[in-house]
Amino acid sequence: MTTTICRAVTMAASLLLATAGVASGQEQIGCFRGKPLPDCKTFWIVEMQGLVPVAQTTRTVSSGGGGYEYSYQAKAFGNAVEWNLGHMVNVGEGYALGGIFTVGSGNSDPLTGVRLRARKWLGENLSLELEAGLLRSDAGGSRYAGVSGWSSDVRLNIRDQGSFFVRYDGVSLAPDAFPLNDYFDPGGGHHGLFLGASAGSVPALVGTGALGIGVIVLFALLWEYD
Repeated sequence: MTTTICRAVTMAASLLLATAGVASGQEQIGCFRGKPLPDCKTFWIVEMQGLVPVAQTTRTVSSGGGGYEYSYQAKAFGNAVEWNLGHMVNVGEGYALGGIFTVGSGNSDPLTGVRLRARKWLGENLSLELEAGLLRSDAGGSRYAGVSGWSSDVRLNIRDQGSFFVRYDGVSLAPDAFPLNDYFDPGGGHHGLFLGASAGSVPALVGTGALGIGVIVLFALLWEYD
């Protein structure tokens, strides 16, 4: 988990810094902080977000061997820290369309989603967003890795510097068995409802930098302790 977050932080920081450099040096291709027409024709999506599951399905995983048997309720989703990187185009009539890549925790590799996003400007500094697309997940750190599913959310965005959102994720897991110790995971379709908040543009860069420093300090302390 820590290794995945570290890899995700490194990738996100590199992409965020590159995006910030391009946006500041070539404003004609997009604004770093989104605004409606006529201020911006296109704009970047740069977000750091955290989300927690508030409701989800579970499944009973069993294991045994040697006269000892036990079972537990497994969950497919957990808390996550993610970064959204993408681009949107103002198409007129107060709407914008675009897409994002999501990296972060929750999968065996940093990529956790590819989504399309639509925005309705409610004012210069307020917008409502709908998002849907592909989810990539490790199903809660189980024996599953890199499974694909569906993800959608609705967001209230403030100045492209922060947002609050509600998200639904769903995955379908195949049954998994390991005869040596009578391990059995029934798999099945699993669904999760999340609440989350994000920082965007400059606050996202600051948050990513602070998290990166925190990870480096933690590794340094662990290294010294070993």
